[in-house]
Amino acid sequence: MRVFGTMVALHGTRELSLGAPRHRALLGLLVVRLNQVVPVPQLIEELWGGRPPRRPTAALHTYICHLRRALSFGARPGGPSILVRHQAPGYVLALDPDEVDAHRFERLVIQARRDIAVQDHRVAQDRLGAALALWRGVPYLELVDYAPMAEESARLEQARLTAVELHAETSLALGENDAVVARLHPEAQRYPTRECLIAYLMTGLYRLGRQADALRLFERTRAHLAEELGVDAGAELQRIHAAILRQELPFGDRAATRVEVTAGEDRADAAASRQAEHPTGGGHEDVVTCGARSARSALSDERAEPGAGAAVPHTTGVSHSAGVPHSAGVPHPLTSLPFVGRTYELAVLGAWADAALSGEGGLAAVTGQSGIGKTELTMEVTRGVREAGHEVIGVSCRGKDGPAYGVWARILRQLSHTRPEAFRMVSARYSRLLGGLLSDVPSGAVEDVQPPLQAPFLVEDAVCAILVALARQKPFLLVLDDLQSADCASLNLLHLLTCRLPEVPLGVLVTSADPRPASESTPQTALDHLLGSARTLTLRLGGLSEQAVAALVATHVDADVDAEATLALHKRSGGSPYALRRLLSLA
Repeated sequence: MRVFGTMVALHGTRELSLGAPRHRALLGLLVVRLNQVVPVPQLIEELWGGRPPRRPTAALHTYICHLRRALSFGARPGGPSILVRHQAPGYVLALDPDEVDAHRFERLVIQARRDIAVQDHRVAQDRLGAALALWRGVPYLELVDYAPMAEESARLEQARLTAVELHAETSLALGENDAVVARLHPEAQRYPTRECLIAYLMTGLYRLGRQADALRLFERTRAHLAEELGVDAGAELQRIHAAILRQELPFGDRAATRVEVTAGEDRADAAASRQAEHPTGGGHEDVVTCGARSARSALSDERAEPGAGAAVPHTTGVSHSAGVPHSAGVPHPLTSLPFVGRTYELAVLGAWADAALSGEGGLAAVTGQSGIGKTELTMEVTRGVREAGHEVIGVSCRGKDGPAYGVWARILRQLSHTRPEAFRMVSARYSRLLGGLLSDVPSGAVEDVQPPLQAPFLVEDAVCAILVALARQKPFLLVLDDLQSADCASLNLLHLLTCRLPEVPLGVLVTSADPRPASESTPQTALDHLLGSARTLTLRLGGLSEQAVAALVATHVDADVDAEATLALHKRSGGSPYALRRLLSLA
């Protein structure tokens, strides 16, 4: 039995047909009290409330008979199912608790607690990982309208959060700080007042050298507690906050915080390898040859402030194969840089993508000023998703003057090419409604070239239905770059899709300029609502650290660049990869 997500009964790998919703509800009521007798009057009350049928006992017996037939595959040879038994004064579901995922989950958590008590953190971590892997979504998802299942669902969610916190505790004990931050970041957004969870996340951030982020998290948590509950932060959370302020919180295993920089003669090979994996702009990139003096001269020669929006002439590097040799000390055009310095963000988005494509679909947004590296980060995330065997559909939202739903027209057309047969099947019923948004419109259907804007909800509902149906067949990731440039209709459709993503193995990853600050004089736009929604995991990119800038410079410079020059590059570029690329191109 699986109760995480939609309740499913399995015989081996075969899913058993449980019938109508009320039949499934009856089974759910018995699973909640597994191996306990549930009296007939109680079952009638919980199934029908104050509106029972004319002969409720007979109706209940009919439902029991249906369940016995549905579960007959679980019977031992010789007679009908013995899984659902009559035992005065009611019925009982007789099943080994280990046959139910929720019971296996709780058993693993109990065992992990014992392991933690004897300091066996590795075993505890493995058990908790196995327990959390059983989680497929909201327990009894389709049955939460029934009070007993709603209460059990809420109880199990609290048990899951406890398991997440215990897993964080063991990971911190093992020095796996990156993993802790990646797992707890989305949980903290969903549960901003859960102090134990916040405490572990603050500890992980501090150990990764993100003291400022840890302190900001504490202030947000304290504000939430004051606004929502009218209380101050608890003593333990305040203790951790004070320890961070005084630099007294132990760092544990510092190995997890090291910066991986390719050294010596391996730098050029590493840069070439990354460029082979991430070709950009269509041009060939060559390694720049310059020393510390050249790096300084780039700063002194470049008078304009290298802001994110500064214009840079587009030039294409010339490869050795073109017959033009490169000489040392000659600056070469730079079209891209290796990807470094976003370990935390990459870990968070990687964990989010894994969860989204496993059935906990959702929206993640990467925001920040132009040139800060949003697109490069999403490219790294999508590379990992593709390596895991999942499909990625990516579009740019640039071009505000395009047709309504232009973004989604391109998405649908890509899917029609990558999954022609599946797409044809799921979109057939919507072909006339969607018209020009689909790739297989008959040439003579002039009246359907544009979707009927007088019924936008029907169009948006149809597109969402197609995407959800395709994702249920095979998970995929949507990537929308420069969302701030999307037309309003496309943004409205995205909002509707995000409302349907829970329990769908579909992730939507977007990049966007920073949302506008809220003010009384400026009403929020559809984009502001999307980025500010509680459903959205939002990461705002700041400038790269000095260490990351040093790593980038090291991949492009043959000679050593001293700390003073690196600091100057970091200060002048503000940690912006775009501005740094511009400075290095002048070196």
